[in-house]
Amino acid sequence: MANAKSRLWAVGLVLVAARAGRAEPPKPQADALVTVFTYDTAGVPQNTMSRARWVATAAFASAGIEVRWVEGKRLREPRKVASGEMLTVVFDGPAPAHVTPQAVAFTNVGGRADADVHVFYSRVTGFWAEDRAHMPQFLGNVLAHELTHALEGVARHSSEGLMKADWNARDYAEMLRGPLPFAAEDLDLLRAHFKIEMPPAPSLAATR
Repeated sequence: MANAKSRLWAVGLVLVAARAGRAEPPKPQADALVTVFTYDTAGVPQNTMSRARWVATAAFASAGIEVRWVEGKRLREPRKVASGEMLTVVFDGPAPAHVTPQAVAFTNVGGRADADVHVFYSRVTGFWAEDRAHMPQFLGNVLAHELTHALEGVARHSSEGLMKADWNARDYAEMLRGPLPFAAEDLDLLRAHFKIEMPPAPSLAATR
């Protein structure tokens, strides 16, 4: 995965330069709300956390879903939200021994766990060691990917976009300018989960 990322790194920088002057598209009307409680046990720098949240927020905004972030103090503290759904994310340092070496995060799809998502921050930084400046974009896509697993409620992946099982060099280049897009089937699953009407999925080809 890391070798493939390096081969198209220059391509990603060209994409960023070519599109830097374009205005940001207007955010769609939010049709659903998710509040995400985060628990940082790994010491993620505040700037990195903020940028990663921005990327994940933008990913869900494209699907008509608003994400609100709350910094939790203690993992087992009582949590309440005024409306919408609630998910929890823990930023761990090292990954547990039973987690596969390639995994940078894990989602408890079946529930009944201390948190919905665990992100192994030491693996994230290790994977992106060659370019720490753009690591938050990667972390934001990881966050959006795992939170989507939690919302969809099934352990599945798509052939394209944010929910691919393995991102390739072109995907990494795309991350330099924002979140990867949702595939049509993922928008359908999110629509079914929230029981809302969402706009048609954008063409993946048009985003490249």
